[in-house]
Amino acid sequence: MHDLKEIGSILYWMGLLDIVMREIETTQFMQIAPWLGLIPGTDEQVQQAQDVKNSPIVSLFKSATSVIVSHPRCPSPSSFFTMSKQAEAADLLYRTNMHTGSVLEYTLAFASAALDRYRSKWSAAPKTGFIDITTSKDFYRVYSGLQFGYLEESVQEMSNNRELLGDSVAWGGCTIIYLLGQQLHFELFDFTYQLLNISEAESATITSLPTDRSRHANYVQGWENLLEAMKKARRLNNHVFSMLRARCPLEDKIACAIKQSGAPLHRVKYENTVSAFETLPQKGV
Repeated sequence: MHDLKEIGSILYWMGLLDIVMREIETTQFMQIAPWLGLIPGTDEQVQQAQDVKNSPIVSLFKSATSVIVSHPRCPSPSSFFTMSKQAEAADLLYRTNMHTGSVLEYTLAFASAALDRYRSKWSAAPKTGFIDITTSKDFYRVYSGLQFGYLEESVQEMSNNRELLGDSVAWGGCTIIYLLGQQLHFELFDFTYQLLNISEAESATITSLPTDRSRHANYVQGWENLLEAMKKARRLNNHVFSMLRARCPLEDKIACAIKQSGAPLHRVKYENTVSAFETLPQKGV
């Protein structure tokens, strides 16, 4: 849990740093855009304000240099030509460094590459072509148990897990699940989500309660606290997954499907879906 906390804390800190860097980039763009002749376009793209060869700053220095050098009393024409060249260099420098990139996206790409060595263990393809929900060692199953135990302990009176770990565990666990391509499996088979679905379907009705009133009140209060903690965890998980989909979209994969006759249907595009035909056991294996 503490390892997940460290991973989640780093990712959240990178997200905050990314926000600050974007604010600085926006401020710098507002300062230099008039000199470069740039205006914001559609889809966050930057386009030239006018269809001209040179930017306003380059045109200004070239015009000034031309006028000054043409004067017969100009003492040092080479200095003004140097200033004109420096304006062109500044124009090129600001254009190439206008977008510094995203530290959060770089961190997610680095984390995805680091997970490659564990994919065969934490995200192994099922041998039968069907999802194994009993003996699976996929990471989403491991984290599902950790999350349930963490929430169960966090609602206890003497527990301080919430103060020690906070939301960083969810950030770390959900990020690993997403990068391994297991988000849909996690949302389908997670223990916490299953209990929430049952409680919402039955309006949180408790069928078997202790006969003693004091025990009954404590039981109901503990159950309600656990459900509330689970709802908060689900909202937090959804927030993390939505952020990851926006900042690190998974690439679509060209897979093949299987017709009812058993023949493979090639070049069917699924979003991050493992081909069922590829995972079926082959003859002689």
